[in-house]
Amino acid sequence: MKIYDRSGFPNPARIRIVLAEKKLDAQMEFVSVDLIGAEHKQSAFLAKNPSGVLPVLQIDDGTYLSESTAITEYLDNLDGNPSLTGKTPREKAMIHMMQRRAEAEVLDAVGNYFHNATPGLGPILQVYKNPEWTDRTAWGNQQRDKALDGLRYFDGVLKGNA
Repeated sequence: MKIYDRSGFPNPARIRIVLAEKKLDAQMEFVSVDLIGAEHKQSAFLAKNPSGVLPVLQIDDGTYLSESTAITEYLDNLDGNPSLTGKTPREKAMIHMMQRRAEAEVLDAVGNYFHNATPGLGPILQVYKNPEWTDRTAWGNQQRDKALDGLRYFDGVLKGNA
């Protein structure tokens, strides 16, 4: 199997955590994608994932899987013992609910913060996203604050369930 990703970015990091937890990282070929150079927006990569985002998992039969949730589900179920994505309908539902909340309240905001308020990243990466945004720093800082609020939410959830 191959994973197309970029070390240090949020969604690829999520899959690297799954790989480590499931002890699959040694079986994986890591293919680094140049995000700053917008390799993920070029035709060769878009043939693998038309959404142009990372990570992408290529399984042994040549199928490409994208979206962190889908990749996590696949990897977690390879051994028939899903320890990360739930075994019962209730566990699965709770995990999917919290996954979506994490994306909406934290990960989207973190990505927007780095794309818009981090010197050196915004203009290069945003060419392919929303060029009409004029005050990227202010909007990026708003997204940073949203991510911090989301993290506080999850801290409270985890403290209540510990």
